Amino acid sequence: MSKVIYLSDWKHELCIQLNTSDHNLADFNRLLVKGCPSTRLLQQGGKFESANREHFILQLKHKFDEEIQEGASHNTLYYTFKETASYLSWSDAEGIITFTQSSLERYMSFLQNRVMLGSLKRSTYKKLRSQMVKLFVRYLELPSHYFDNIIVMDNKDTESFEAYTRSDLNQLLPFLRQVFKQTYKQLIENPDRHINAHSNQQTMTFEWKGEQYWLCAGISKMMCAATFILAYYTYTNTSDLFQLKQPSNASMSMGEEWYTMPAFKRRAFKTIQVEMGGHELDIPKYALNFFDNLLNASRIIRSDSKAMLLQTVVSERVQPLSSSTLQSFLKIWVEKHFTFIDQTGRRLRPVISRFRETGTQLTAYHQGEMVNDIMLNNTPQTRKRNYSKGNKLANNGMMQDTISIREEQIKSGVNSQQARENLSIKVLVIEDENKIRYPELSRTANGGSCTTPFGKKSEKYTKKAKAQGLLAKEGEKLACADLLGCFGCASQAIVQSISDIWCLLSFKACIEESLYFHLDASHYRKNFEAIVQFIEQNILPNLRKRILRQAEAKLNDDGLHPAWDSSESVLALIPNLTDEIK
Repeated sequence: MSKVIYLSDWKHELCIQLNTSDHNLADFNRLLVKGCPSTRLLQQGGKFESANREHFILQLKHKFDEEIQEGASHNTLYYTFKETASYLSWSDAEGIITFTQSSLERYMSFLQNRVMLGSLKRSTYKKLRSQMVKLFVRYLELPSHYFDNIIVMDNKDTESFEAYTRSDLNQLLPFLRQVFKQTYKQLIENPDRHINAHSNQQTMTFEWKGEQYWLCAGISKMMCAATFILAYYTYTNTSDLFQLKQPSNASMSMGEEWYTMPAFKRRAFKTIQVEMGGHELDIPKYALNFFDNLLNASRIIRSDSKAMLLQTVVSERVQPLSSSTLQSFLKIWVEKHFTFIDQTGRRLRPVISRFRETGTQLTAYHQGEMVNDIMLNNTPQTRKRNYSKGNKLANNGMMQDTISIREEQIKSGVNSQQARENLSIKVLVIEDENKIRYPELSRTANGGSCTTPFGKKSEKYTKKAKAQGLLAKEGEKLACADLLGCFGCASQAIVQSISDIWCLLSFKACIEESLYFHLDASHYRKNFEAIVQFIEQNILPNLRKRILRQAEAKLNDDGLHPAWDSSESVLALIPNLTDEIK
C-alpha cells in the first residue's frame, strides 16, 4: 500500500551527473515516487507519494553504474533513463503497478494507438520497444516472455534528411553570416563587458534589413551562428562539431598541425585540410577569414588546453556549446523575430543534418559515389538511410524536366539535346541546384590528391569517351581516373590527414589481398608490385609518425575504408587504358 513520505532528504548518491552536451542528470530519486517529479521539486522538499518500487530502481541505478564503468555512452544512458521515466509516469497516472507484464503490455498498447493515430512514427515505436526490452530484460532481469504479446513494428517510415535548395541557402547563409560578423565585432571591441554580463543583460545589437535588435547572451548567438556556418562549410556531424578542441597550432604553413595543404572538398572548391586535436575538417579557402575569427573569438572566451572550439559563457561560466543552446537560439530568438520560408511555403530553419545532406548531393553529382564515400566517411547503409533523398522540390523539378524533354523527343523524333533546345530549357534544375566551379585540386579514391585532374592524362579519357558517345554535352571533360598511374605521377599530392592515410593504407591492403585472385605470384607482381613498393618506399617513410600511427590504428579498429572494403574492389583497376596513357 502506498504511503506519503517526505523527501527533503534528497539523496545525492542516487543522482548521476552524465557527461552529455546538455549536462543531463539521471536522478533516480525521481523514480522512487509517483509521477516522477523534477529534481528541483524534490530538493525543495514536500509531500510525495512513494511508488513502492525501490528494489527495481536501486537495481537500475546499479546497472547504470556498471555501464558507466565499462565506458557506455552517456547519451544512450540518458535516453534509457528518460524513457524509463516516461513509462513510470504514464503507469502512475493510470494507477497501474509498474514493472509487471500487464503494465508493460498496456503501455506498449498506448504507444501502438499513437502510431495508428499518426502521432508517433513506426520507427520511433521500434526504438521505444527496444528501450523497454533493455530495461526489463537486460537491466532488471525480468522474464523475456513479457514481450510475447507485444507487437513488433518495422521502421519503413524513417525519413532521410532533406537537402537545402539553392534558394534556401540564399536565405539562410547571409543571415547567419551577418549574425556572426556583427556579434564578433562587438565581442573583440569589449570582451569583458560581454563575458561578464548577466544572461538577461542586453550588451549587443544586431541589424537586419533596416531593423535593429538588442541581444542578450550575444556570445551564445555568435557561437550558434558559427556552428551552422561551420556545418555548411564542412558538412560535419553535430556531435563532431561539439567535440572539436581549439587547435594548438594555427600556422598557415604547409605541413603544420592545423592547416596542412589544399585538398578537394565535397563542395568542389579549393580547400584546406584542417586538423584539430583528434578531429579533422576541410575548410574552403574563402572560409578561412571566418575560421580565423571563430578561433580568435573562442580563445578570447577561454584558451587553456581543455578549451573547446565552440564554447559560450552562461552566468559568467564558460561551457561547451550544446544542442539545447542551438535549439534555444532557434526557437527563442530566430523564429521569434525572423521568418524564412522555402519555395513550398514551409518554415525554413538551419539544421546541421540538412547541410550534410546538401553536401552529399553535391558530391554525388560532381564526383560520384566513390568520392562521396571518401568525403563523408559513411557506410552505404548510413548514406541510404539518412543522406540519399535530396530535396523534394528540386527532385520534382528534375522529374518535370525529364518528362518534358522525353515527351518532346517522342513527338519530334529528336535527341535529348535538340528536345531541350526546342523547349527553350537553357538551364536544367539539376544543373542550377548543383552549380559550382570545378577545383584545381581533387582528391582521388586511392587516398591521394591530384593537382591536375583535368590535365593531359584527362584529355585521353575525354577523347575516348567522346568517341564512344559517352559525353552528354559539348565541352564536357572527364577527370583523370588512372588510380594506379597516380603513384609516381608528378601531379600526385599526399595530404597528411588521418582519413586520407587510412584510405591509402586500405587501398594498399586491398591490393595485397588481391594476390589470391591472380593466376600466380608473377601475375600479381606484374600488376601491383611496383605500386606497393612505391607506397612503402616513397610515401609512408615521409609521413609524420603520429599521423601514420593514428591511421594504422583506425585501420585496425574500424577496418578497411568503405571504398576498399573488399579485395575484389581493386580488380577493376587492372588497367586497360594505363599503357595507352603512359
